[in-house]
Amino acid sequence: WGGSSAAGLAAAASGLVWRPLLTRESYSTALGETREVVLSDGSLLTLNTGSKVLIHYSKEERRIVLMAGEALFDVAKNRQRPFLVTAGDTQIRALGTSFTVKLLPQEPIRVLVREGHVEVKRPQVPEAAPVELSANTIAVAPAQAPISIEKLTSAQVKRDLAWREGRIAFDNETLAQAARAFSRYSDIRI
Repeated sequence: WGGSSAAGLAAAASGLVWRPLLTRESYSTALGETREVVLSDGSLLTLNTGSKVLIHYSKEERRIVLMAGEALFDVAKNRQRPFLVTAGDTQIRALGTSFTVKLLPQEPIRVLVREGHVEVKRPQVPEAAPVELSANTIAVAPAQAPISIEKLTSAQVKRDLAWREGRIAFDNETLAQAARAFSRYSDIRI
């Protein structure tokens, strides 16, 4: 009993020593819900409806995995600890910026930069060369295809982020596209 108690105490003590060096958390939202979370480094995470993220912070890097949905990242600057987001096969790297990542079923991954710069790459997709994005730019990463980039106006960026205020906004979308977008927020079907 004494030996196993000592081993358990040592394991618990080592866990206390390592805990500050590694943070693992997860956050999610239900249908129609949005959520803001201040992360341990001061970055702000805003989750859109039906979203889930896993947070893995270490002494060397800040890693987020977007499992589903959409998230806005307002990243606290820290050049010694890169901020990395993974969504499917796409990786986004930022040092201090504001950007969204969207991962929805049967849709290409989308990365929209509101402020600053990010790098988007897909190591497992040779056809998709890494791209750098600046403010008011969106990258679309379809499966097994190159990443396309489009410059947006400030009004388009604001419209794309309307979900933070409990709204959805459309411009030239078909009724089918609008109905599909609406179904992310409500059980009511159009």
